[in-house]
Amino acid sequence: MSKDRIGYGRISRINHWFAALVVITMLSLGLYFHEMPRGAEKLYWQHLHISIGALAWLWIMFRVFWRMRRGFAPPVSQAAIKQHLSRLVHILLLAGILVMFISGPLTIWTAGRAIEVFGVISIPSPIPEIHDFHEWLEEVHEITARVMIGLISLHVLATIMHLIRNRAGLRGRMWG
Repeated sequence: MSKDRIGYGRISRINHWFAALVVITMLSLGLYFHEMPRGAEKLYWQHLHISIGALAWLWIMFRVFWRMRRGFAPPVSQAAIKQHLSRLVHILLLAGILVMFISGPLTIWTAGRAIEVFGVISIPSPIPEIHDFHEWLEEVHEITARVMIGLISLHVLATIMHLIRNRAGLRGRMWG
């Protein structure tokens, strides 16, 4: 990692935008089917959510560990409190992604089911059914999803603010 870099490298930018697309898609699908009554339509959207998550799982985990390994670009020139809040939001976003992509598969497996990927691949549960743990994981998954929506909203609003003000050349950090 270069000490004088001001932006993110190509791999980090690709990881960021792909993860953003996947996470926003997953959150949207999850929120959409969550309140639906049981039935074929809910099952369809739930299976789509699970299948996309299963396909993206390795890439998203790579994204989180890549960011941990590579670190962050130097902070944008701004008040110290804003720098700390920015770093906190970025860390919480990564932690939230990690929680979501770990609790998701575990929620399915602790219900005693396999993860079905578009009806083509089946990933059997490596653990037995654990009802109470399953219920707890569902709550963790749902609460984390709602926290992620707030964090993503905050991240997007801060980015828009920086883009409008063009603070310290922020445009180039994630756009290349």
